[in-house]
Amino acid sequence: MKWSTGPSLIGLFACLAVLTDVLTVHGAENPRIIIVGAGAAGIAAASRLYQKGFRNITILEASQRFGGRIRTTPFGGGIVELGAQWCHGEQGNVVYQLASVYPGLLKSSIIADEDAVLIRSSGVRVPEAVADRLQTMAEGIIESEGRDTFEGSLGEYFTQEYWKKLATPAFKDISRELAEQFLVYYHNYERGYTAYDSWFEVAASETDSYVEPAGNQDIAWNGKKGFSAILDIISGNYPGTTNQTLTPVPISKLITYGKFVSNIQWKGSADGEVIVTAQDGTSYEADHVIVTVSLGVLKENYRTMFTPALPTVNQQAITGLYFGTVNKIFVLFDAPIPEDFPNTVHLLWYKSDLTALRQSPNAWAEAVSTFFRIDNQPNVLMAWMNGAEGSRAESLDDTTVRDGILHLLQIFGKNIIFGNIQGLLRSKWSSDRLYRGSYSSRSITTENLNTGARPLGTPVRNTANEPVLLFAGEATNPIHYSTVHGAIDSGFREANRLINYYS
Repeated sequence: MKWSTGPSLIGLFACLAVLTDVLTVHGAENPRIIIVGAGAAGIAAASRLYQKGFRNITILEASQRFGGRIRTTPFGGGIVELGAQWCHGEQGNVVYQLASVYPGLLKSSIIADEDAVLIRSSGVRVPEAVADRLQTMAEGIIESEGRDTFEGSLGEYFTQEYWKKLATPAFKDISRELAEQFLVYYHNYERGYTAYDSWFEVAASETDSYVEPAGNQDIAWNGKKGFSAILDIISGNYPGTTNQTLTPVPISKLITYGKFVSNIQWKGSADGEVIVTAQDGTSYEADHVIVTVSLGVLKENYRTMFTPALPTVNQQAITGLYFGTVNKIFVLFDAPIPEDFPNTVHLLWYKSDLTALRQSPNAWAEAVSTFFRIDNQPNVLMAWMNGAEGSRAESLDDTTVRDGILHLLQIFGKNIIFGNIQGLLRSKWSSDRLYRGSYSSRSITTENLNTGARPLGTPVRNTANEPVLLFAGEATNPIHYSTVHGAIDSGFREANRLINYYS
C-alpha cells in the first residue's frame, strides 16, 4: 500500500513551518521593524516579514489609504487605474507569477489587440505599413549597441541615427514632414514610457539597464479590485487563495495612517534604538526601519529626513537618479466610444496646427500624446500626458481640461461623433507631496555621478554593523525600476535581508 499526503497533513506541515518561524524570531529578539510607506514595496516587505514569523511590525503611511502608486479608483460604473495600470510581461515578473494562478484575474488588454494608430492633425491616419516600418526602425535605434559607446545624450544619439536611416533608399518614400512629425511622436512615446521630460536629459549609455520581462507587455486586470488585487495576493488576503503556506497578514492592523515621517534618527538613542518621528510630533522606536517612500519624496526631503545625514553613496543616488511624471485624464462619456476610434491613438502635429494650438486657450493640450481605450469601460477614454507640460496641467480646472480634450478629439477624431462628457478624473502625481512624480529613470546626472539603483538601496549600518536603515521601492531595483514588479521585488529583498540577518 502506498502512503499519500492528504490535505490534513499538508495543512499540518504548513502550520508547523509557520510556527517554527514564529518561535525562532520570538526566541531571538522579536525585533521592532518600522516600514515607512504602505505602497507595493512596503506591503511586500511587511508581508514577507510577517509570513516568516516577524510580528513586531509597524507601517507608517502618510495618506489615508494603502497602495501608493497603485491607485485603483471607482469611476464610470467600474474602476480605472490612476497609477499603475498594466502588468508588463509574463516571465521574470513577480506580479504575473503571483496573479496568473487565479483564473480570469488577468487578460490581454484591448490595447494589445491591435497596433497603435498614428493620426496626423489633419485627421488622416498614417498608413499602417508606413507606421510599422518607422516604429520598427525607431525601436532598433533605441535597442542598438551603438548607444553603449556614445558619449552624448539619448536624444542626440537617436536623432543622429534616425536621420541617417531615413537617408537610405529604404525610406525614400517618407516625406520630410512626416519624418519630423514621427520624430516628435517617438520622443513623446519614450517620455511616456520612461517618465523623463526630455531624452536630451538622458545619457545614451546607461549603467543601469531596464530588463523587460518576456511576453505580453499589455496585460489588463479583471474584477472590481483592479491592480490593487496584487496587494491582497501578496499579503495572503485574496479571496480563494490556494497557497496554504501563506499566512494571511492583518495589513489593516499593521498600518498607522496619517503619519508623514519627517525624521529618522538612525544612529538612535544611547542603547542603539532608531527613532522615527512623524510630522505630527509622534515618535516611534525601532531596531530597523525600511524606507519605501518614492524617490521624489526622498529628493525633496532627504536633507532633513535623516539624522545624521545619509552616507554619500545614498545621497548621490538620490541626487543622481531621475524621477519624472506622467499623468492621466479619464473622460467618461454618456455613450460608448465609437467603434471607428482606435484602441490606441498617437497624436502627430503639423507645425502650423501646433502653432495655432499654442496660441489658443487649449495650449495645455500639447501635453497629451496618446488616447487609450480602457478595458471593461466602453464609455471611458484615457488621455496620457507627458513631462513638464503634463505636470503644469495638474493646476488647471476641470472645465479647461474638458474643453481641451474635446478640442483634441475634434482634430484627431475627425468626423467621429462622441457622446457628451459626464465626468473627468485626473492624476496629479507631481504636485502631490506624498509622491512628487510617477516613477524613476536614468539621466546624464546619474551617469556623471556613477550612481544607480544599487547605491540607492545600500543599507545604512550602525557602529555594530547592524542594518538599521534599509531602502526599498521601484527606484532601488536595478533591472525592474519604474514598475510594480520592481517595487515588490525590492520589498521582498529588504525583508529577506532582515530574515537572513536574524537567521
